[in-house]
Amino acid sequence: MPPSQRGKGLLLWLALATTWLCLSVATSRAEEINLYSTREPQLVEPVIASFTATTGITVKLTYIEDNLVTRMKAEGDASPADVLMTIGLDKTSQFAANDLSQPTTSPLLEKAIPPQLRGAEWISLSVRPRVVVVRNDSPQGAIRYEDLADPRFRGQLCIRSPLHQNNVALIAAYLVHHGADATETWLKGIKANLAHAPEGKDNDVIRQLAEGRCSIGIANTVALAQLRDGREGADWTAWANKVKTVPTTFATSGTHVNLTGAALAKHAPHRDAALTFLEFLVTPAAQKIYAAAELEYPVTAGAESAPLVAAMGTFPSDTLDIDAITASQKAAIALIRKVGFEK
Repeated sequence: MPPSQRGKGLLLWLALATTWLCLSVATSRAEEINLYSTREPQLVEPVIASFTATTGITVKLTYIEDNLVTRMKAEGDASPADVLMTIGLDKTSQFAANDLSQPTTSPLLEKAIPPQLRGAEWISLSVRPRVVVVRNDSPQGAIRYEDLADPRFRGQLCIRSPLHQNNVALIAAYLVHHGADATETWLKGIKANLAHAPEGKDNDVIRQLAEGRCSIGIANTVALAQLRDGREGADWTAWANKVKTVPTTFATSGTHVNLTGAALAKHAPHRDAALTFLEFLVTPAAQKIYAAAELEYPVTAGAESAPLVAAMGTFPSDTLDIDAITASQKAAIALIRKVGFEK
């Protein structure tokens, strides 16, 4: 990042931190908020501890593995939840779609988070760019998603199932950018370029690349970073170290990203303290803690990434409105099935 941009980022962070500190002083230090999260406790507890140490506000964490919307509907007006936290742009958007959240009106949040990464009733907290990956010895440079259907990649492409949410979101973004006809043509090109039938997870795409079963693939940066950090064992680390990301964008925009997000619960009993928590989550210290826990990218400009993440490069996010992507997912699934992907 050029020095001038670093300077602007520092000034922004100083302004945000000062504003947030002024706001937090006005919040009762004896207060407690209730956080409902589908993000695993060990990934959230470090940033919660920092928040409590800074503000005196305690956070009661309830881990809900995969049925947060169902839980909130069942509790209704009596729900004790103040903040809802989840993984995936589709799940984040479900809060507002099911009338389970309320506006997150905050000048600080609006200033800190790019407009395409927040909605009227939700905010992104970290992002997971979905990019092209190749072997380290590949000459492939920057690439566009549109190019993945090019015949020059015939028989060379590895992907996980197009019907997995990570790929559905990418294809939905393509649909918003280009329309149904162009997206169908693109998907047919993707199918023709496959080295073999889609299988496994992003981890497997990385392994297949390392083993030479294909020469180009699609994966989330978080998958590569987590394999490189050794959490899956030495074999996976060795495969991951043979693979690299390349800058990947749409022809007229940036990189498609998935996200983790949060919202204020519609009937939050402690709304002011809950909003203070959300505002804390976009401060420099909190962004570093939160994003590093799962090796994601911070959502706010200038925030420090974990070294393994920073080493993969920067990926300016697509400027498409996230809500427009989520609204197009059913149509994307229909097109995926239409071209013959059934799994």
